[in-house]
Amino acid sequence: MILKTTNNQKFDTKNGIDISLPLSPTSGALAWYVAPVKIWPVTGDGFIGKVTEGGSTNFNNILLNPHGNGTHTENVGHISREFYSINESLTQFFYHALLITVQPESFKNTDFGENDWIITKELLANQIGDQKNFEAIIIRTLPNEVVKKNKNYSNTNPPYLTKDAIEYINALNILHLLIDLPSVDRENDNGKLMAHHTFWNYPDQPRLDKTITELIYVPIEVKDGPYILNLQIISLENDASPSKPILYPIES
Repeated sequence: MILKTTNNQKFDTKNGIDISLPLSPTSGALAWYVAPVKIWPVTGDGFIGKVTEGGSTNFNNILLNPHGNGTHTENVGHISREFYSINESLTQFFYHALLITVQPESFKNTDFGENDWIITKELLANQIGDQKNFEAIIIRTLPNEVVKKNKNYSNTNPPYLTKDAIEYINALNILHLLIDLPSVDRENDNGKLMAHHTFWNYPDQPRLDKTITELIYVPIEVKDGPYILNLQIISLENDASPSKPILYPIES
């Protein structure tokens, strides 16, 4: 089906590119020291929710952590004292988006005595240039090996965005930030979470309409440039939800 945006850009719903990571007990990226997803049949009182074991239906429990198991979308409730539901923050689902690819640069972090990899304002600006009028930005980082799909990021000090990079994103009036890393902040920053706080302007004037999506995966053959983004979540009253972002190429 061919659809048109309000400014007559066309995209074909049959050509969607799924940039979410599948969740299963044996695959999917992990972070924050959580265990893999657990899926098991309901049992009790002579009932078993598994057809191969004699049950009439497959009827499973699922245990996961939205922040640590695979692709997820979060709102300011992730860092706030107040409760804010992602289900109430994300009420529109199609956005003009820009996909960029960046190579994080090395940075000697004297505060922690480690070598970090960071994404700065300059790296973003070099890729974005004068492109404007997009509501979401998708950041693909290099190297972009397929192993990202099943990587355990815990205790690996992954790359992260600097405060000036987030300020630059805010200056572009971007509402939705998507990235193929487990966090926009350093894995261990003593709880400061500067990038999260800056993006959501918390606690001064919290932006309840903005979201961050982490642990996506954009295949290397997908070209940088503008897309239509469909960002879907579970109708879950929580600060974060597993999510399924889909990119649609814009037709000329």
